Amino acid sequence: MVAFGFKGPNAEQVGDAESWLPDLRAAGFSWMEIRAPETPDPTWEATLREWRERYGWSLAVHARFFGVNLSSPNPRVRRAAVEVALEDLMFAARIGARRLNVHAGDVNWYDVPPPHHAAHATMVCELNRLRAQHLAAAAVSISEIGEAARAMGIEVVVENLYKPWELLCTPEEAHAFLERLEPSIGFTLDVGHARIAGCSPIAFIETLNGRIRHMHLHWNDGHFDTHDFPDLSNPDLQEIIRASMRLSPQALLVIEILPGSSNGRLEQFCEWPAQVSAVLQTEDVKKI
Repeated sequence: MVAFGFKGPNAEQVGDAESWLPDLRAAGFSWMEIRAPETPDPTWEATLREWRERYGWSLAVHARFFGVNLSSPNPRVRRAAVEVALEDLMFAARIGARRLNVHAGDVNWYDVPPPHHAAHATMVCELNRLRAQHLAAAAVSISEIGEAARAMGIEVVVENLYKPWELLCTPEEAHAFLERLEPSIGFTLDVGHARIAGCSPIAFIETLNGRIRHMHLHWNDGHFDTHDFPDLSNPDLQEIIRASMRLSPQALLVIEILPGSSNGRLEQFCEWPAQVSAVLQTEDVKKI
């Protein structure tokens, strides 16, 4: 059975969320993904626990990543980043979340010349050397976070990114990285990130068959991460949904947009689970 989620509010965005949460639950949504706060907020945590208990929501937590680099080869910097992620894991445990989403990191070197530049090949070679170091460090970090999470009954998933200096931008790199990790650690396919990276989301689904357990669904023009609503009249998005259900049926489908925001009207959210079901039924009819 397909599971649906969305980006939940933070403590400053709650507004009238209490009024629309029942409607989204009735429409078929069962998960909320909550951004980990910078500092503990007992009142906000109590609200999230109440929502979980009253409405039966399952919660996922998106770990902090701005200025947090789990892939730093510098042991002190990497240690600090891991400690931030472990704080976010503790937040997840306190609110009763079931999943923690993390970014693997980046190489902190952004001076990448275009392909026609004379220094392009040399610079890319150096960038790839740094990538190898950072990927190794990220694997150590995420393994440690995953081990701590397993003891708490929380699943860790790691997300694809898109800038040339960021990690896990291609299906091949993501596959090789996951091979370093315990099978309990899954993958988050961010469809919008894959588009900006110039990689087919379906290529990720096919290459990572079985490891995708979380999907961030939003759309863009292939250039900027605008988080447009994933309109299912789009044939490309329909095919991504179908491929996901064929090859990673356990994947949670999360619209990574706050309901009621400028990018996502509540009516669009309430209609979306039924639209996904219609897309999948069309696929079933084709098979008959």
